[in-house]
Amino acid sequence: MTERQQKLLHCIISEYIKTAQPVGSTCVVDKLNVSSATIRNEMACLTEEGYLSQPHTSAGRTPTVQGFEYYIEHLLVKRTPTKTEKQALNKGRQKALAAGDKDSKEAQEIVMKYFAQEVAALSGELSILVFDGDNFYYTGLSYLFNQPEFAEQKVVYNISYIVDHLDRIMTDVFDSLGDETEVLIGKKNPFSELCGAIFTRCQLPSRRTHNIFGLLGPVRMDYGKNLGLINYVKKLIGR
Repeated sequence: MTERQQKLLHCIISEYIKTAQPVGSTCVVDKLNVSSATIRNEMACLTEEGYLSQPHTSAGRTPTVQGFEYYIEHLLVKRTPTKTEKQALNKGRQKALAAGDKDSKEAQEIVMKYFAQEVAALSGELSILVFDGDNFYYTGLSYLFNQPEFAEQKVVYNISYIVDHLDRIMTDVFDSLGDETEVLIGKKNPFSELCGAIFTRCQLPSRRTHNIFGLLGPVRMDYGKNLGLINYVKKLIGR
């Protein structure tokens, strides 16, 4: 892929993440400082190579799973949480710890559940927390179903099925996840190719066992923002 095509794909995916709508040449022409005709030609090339799709003849383009995979591997910039986001996460941690013995299992699980709730609200995705292979917690389903993708009954059914079988799926994730935060998309995603996921291992200070924390959302999720949130929480949990 040429440098210009990389910039174009990055622009299209960034716009698509914001709007959930097909992206036309007029939306990106000013950002790349080239003509609309050149943009359309490059869009055609990226479509032919499988990175973009064209839902309708006269419409703009949408990224494919292959396009998102390339974006995540080569173009993604991890975003540091904003000051407001950090304050929200730190405030909740302090309140939860003040409620009891900070070294007790119960207090630490309360802290982690708060993180899950707050990250779900900040990201708009389903937040999942696994304490061990068969003890898990999730929150944010209403945020997830509010996303444009879930206006389709098929997608709602698919995600509902996933949630109903989280125990089985999360056991596989728990056993296969490494130490680094991972983005699961396409065939790498044990949940479904219709969604995207980000998961990481984290360890409470007073416990030897690892826990799993992450997000499940549409393929269109804001990976840069969500990676920043999850990695920041991982640091807070380890303190």
